Amino acid sequence: MSKSKSPPANPSDSDVVSPGTRTAISLVLFAYLFGLWVVVSSSLGGGYSSMLHEKLLNLFQLYTEPMNLEVRASPYSMYSGTPADYEHFFRVEVNTPSGEIQTYEVPGPMLGSGPRDPYRYQRLAKIVALQAEISDDTLPAEITKGIGQYFLRSTGSDKVSIRCIRRRPQPMELEIDGQVFAADPRDPSYETELYRATVLVDPEGSFQLIKEMATEHVAPVE
Repeated sequence: MSKSKSPPANPSDSDVVSPGTRTAISLVLFAYLFGLWVVVSSSLGGGYSSMLHEKLLNLFQLYTEPMNLEVRASPYSMYSGTPADYEHFFRVEVNTPSGEIQTYEVPGPMLGSGPRDPYRYQRLAKIVALQAEISDDTLPAEITKGIGQYFLRSTGSDKVSIRCIRRRPQPMELEIDGQVFAADPRDPSYETELYRATVLVDPEGSFQLIKEMATEHVAPVE
């Protein structure tokens, strides 16, 4: 009578994957998940990212962009429902040499139409809005003056007016408790002007910024 042979023992997990391999896989997974967290969290900040966050974004975008995981390059963003998540942009009015007024939006075809520019200028507008709300004029003055200089050089004008606009999202229901909302989501009724300044060229050829705090009160900013 022959004896039946016992089936060969299955190799244990420790025999299939060595400790060194498991360590390498764990490090790769950690780097991958940490990179995803850095990229996704870049759209969660109500204001703007810290310098450390920006450096991490620039580091991890080396593999997140080829894998189409770059949140900032997407037309969609994570939304928390706070005013910081509303659309922010600049509206520039240029006095042409012929006396006409031409209106531009930034980001737009004139400025901010590059692959990364729309996101960048939207963030700049958001910075201006948030700083203006806490009555801090340092960054808003620098940002709007830089935009004004660009339009003055590009158009040959001697004066431009720059406004920082916050556009609220259109509600799903256009009539709520008797209040009727505009059907056009880009209607001016959804807009709030948070900062306004004029950039001009003085007789000596220097660029000057005048912040308009109210219709009856203006303040020059050097």
